[in-house]
Amino acid sequence: MAIAIITAAGNGKRMKSKIPKLLLPVFGKPILYYTISNFYDHPEIENILIVVNKKIKKQVDGIVEELFSSRKNKVKVIIGGGSRAESVLAGIAYCKRYLAPKKNEIIAIHNGANPIVHFDEISLCIKQAKKNGGCIVIHPVTSTLKEVGKKHIIKTHDRKNFANAQTPQCFVYSKFIDALKKVGTKYMDMTDEACLFEAAGFKVAHIPASDNNIKITTLKDYERIKHILGDLPDDYLIGLGQDSHEFGDKKGLTLGGVFIASEKKMKANSDGDVIIHSICNALLQAIGEKSLGAFADDLCEKKKIKDSMKFLEKIVKKVRGKKYAVNNIGIMVEAKRPEIDSYSKKMRENIAKTCGIEVHRVGITATSGENLTPFGKGKAIQVFCIVTIKKA
Repeated sequence: MAIAIITAAGNGKRMKSKIPKLLLPVFGKPILYYTISNFYDHPEIENILIVVNKKIKKQVDGIVEELFSSRKNKVKVIIGGGSRAESVLAGIAYCKRYLAPKKNEIIAIHNGANPIVHFDEISLCIKQAKKNGGCIVIHPVTSTLKEVGKKHIIKTHDRKNFANAQTPQCFVYSKFIDALKKVGTKYMDMTDEACLFEAAGFKVAHIPASDNNIKITTLKDYERIKHILGDLPDDYLIGLGQDSHEFGDKKGLTLGGVFIASEKKMKANSDGDVIIHSICNALLQAIGEKSLGAFADDLCEKKKIKDSMKFLEKIVKKVRGKKYAVNNIGIMVEAKRPEIDSYSKKMRENIAKTCGIEVHRVGITATSGENLTPFGKGKAIQVFCIVTIKKA
């Protein structure tokens, strides 16, 4: 079994954020939640010590109470120091006093700012630490490596011999204690625990880090982590729209701004362009407005506007009035007829022009419905649409 020490006491000054780095949200949960979860769910991790500074202890206690209450005795939040080494030492002191680790037990030290660590990374790092005494995860250096002076390059090194260290870094407990005794106060100036082991004369094994196991240091790192976890940036909104209409008896179908004379028209007060209506509803939802029917019927009856593209023009203006711009549009059509792919290029061009975006940012796919629904039987057409809009 292993004890995880998660260092989370840093100030994160390089982030230039008013919110402490590890409390920044991703999908409504703080970054630290994802870091803890990776170890909380791992069967080889018996205890987790989260080492924090005094400023965020109350908030982290709340996170543990709310999100890890089913086994809250597994997770403890303790106060660390001003440096990484001081925080690790605080974790080790807690272990000695309250957990009494066995000599061959593994101590897994991990940065709180590395929220995406793969399950297998933890397992393999623990395994190699048991075998070798210590093990860390690394990213190989991929760029040409230069040693530089103040003004000139001193030397080019073979990058095959270099790597970037990440965490977790796992060590046999008894050897870690021996290393601390041998190195003494010099440890306080070291940047990671592998340095400590090396200085004590111990060998440290290494395994590859997963591509997404990176440390969040800057806002760019934060945005990358949000992207990996599927969260949208703060300046994006998303909307889902839907519409459906039944075929009428008159000829002349309008779909995506394309007039198809051979097909029957939709039953509607307007031209019944179900694709455009679904886009309108998606955009209105994204900006928190009422659905299309709240004002489209009035436009049809009082102002005699039947062209659905005119509706879309007005809604795009609403979006811009909120200081947003359309980013991309995804459309899914269920209809037995017409054959959508024959007209999708022109539809995409019409929609892109009205929304002020490139054609490649509009996607239209379709299914025939296989006679399973009224839409699949050719009685009607149904459309779903997803849009994203971004701060202009």
